[in-house]
Amino acid sequence: MLKTNKFDKNDIITIKLLAGEEVIAKFISDEEDVLVVEKVTTMAANPNGGLALVPWMMSALPEQVEINKATIITSSLTAKEIADKFIEATTSIQLAK
Repeated sequence: MLKTNKFDKNDIITIKLLAGEEVIAKFISDEEDVLVVEKVTTMAANPNGGLALVPWMMSALPEQVEINKATIITSSLTAKEIADKFIEATTSIQLAK
């Protein structure tokens, strides 16, 4: 059977994990057993009652990580407004409004 890639390189994707975590990351590649992603973040409440993007792994500095597919429930392209916030939070790029 022909396998087609679900995402293109550099797409901003959301991944829901078995543990209940929802992470947002830049897609790099789809390998046999893992998804390779960069700049993995998660959403957390801020003191003002809103949400902020924070690093998924606070004590590590991996630019690129592999997420085992066995731990993934589902994945999807990230909603545009959240993907734009992700780009602004993980780069020095400020997108035009």
